[in-house]
Amino acid sequence: MIKIKRLIDCTIAEAVKSWNEGFAGYYIDTTTTPENLIKRMVNEDLSPLLSIVAFKDNQPIGIVMNGVRKVKGKKVAWNGGTGVAKEYRSKGVGKILIESTLSILKEEGVDLATLEAISNNTKAISLYKNMGYLIYDNLEYLTLKGKLLQNPIKDSNRKYNVERVAPQQIGQLLFYKTMNPWQTQWQSAKNGEGIIVKDDSGNELGYAYYQKIFNSQGRHLSTILFQCESKPDLTDSEEIVYFMLGEVFGDFKDDIIRTITNLPITKSELPLTILKQIGFQTIAQQVYMTKEM
Repeated sequence: MIKIKRLIDCTIAEAVKSWNEGFAGYYIDTTTTPENLIKRMVNEDLSPLLSIVAFKDNQPIGIVMNGVRKVKGKKVAWNGGTGVAKEYRSKGVGKILIESTLSILKEEGVDLATLEAISNNTKAISLYKNMGYLIYDNLEYLTLKGKLLQNPIKDSNRKYNVERVAPQQIGQLLFYKTMNPWQTQWQSAKNGEGIIVKDDSGNELGYAYYQKIFNSQGRHLSTILFQCESKPDLTDSEEIVYFMLGEVFGDFKDDIIRTITNLPITKSELPLTILKQIGFQTIAQQVYMTKEM
């Protein structure tokens, strides 16, 4: 018999084991440690009270990590990972985990449940659809590694004013994309930096926020771009996005890894097109799914 326990009632060792075994053989290596699991939960606002672990014969065999945020007065939940140990896959454990998760989210008063799934993970997508999730958008994970011989950013015909802000301030903009995937929201950029681009009259034209990763010796290893968006319906939107990418990545002479995670193909079409023109490559694709509770 499968028993479901809240993560708060499990040990860290049980949580790590359920995660590592639940994602063994997955499309990407997601192996974690106690330290990294705790760090991820803090960085991505994942809740030990709302997350669950499945047990059989007192051994953890599956996990769902959940978090909830307030977005424009509504409670939005995110499934930050559903994993089932290999020997229990295709035996209904995933369905039990999702049913239990949705029941918990309903008790919590959640208005909208969200998640992502690897695009070719058809079994998982089918399960989520059967549980009432709909595909909201398709996502791409982009990267550009190393130094470039030539700066790919176009010279701007206009000079824009740049205000350096905290990502939290960007979240207050009227055209901020609140419904972009969880890990791209300002709440996930806890050590990030932000910019708001304005014209000479002080009108806000666009925003971007990002995080620079350094090693223990202070060397810049990578930059993660969370969002880079222009205000809708501007005639110079393309120029603004190019300008902001130049502010984020500089002249591309640094020998670093540049990453954009879960960029919506439809909802963020312009920045996606420009990033690919610059030379960013797609290394993974996901579906972004939502369910009205």
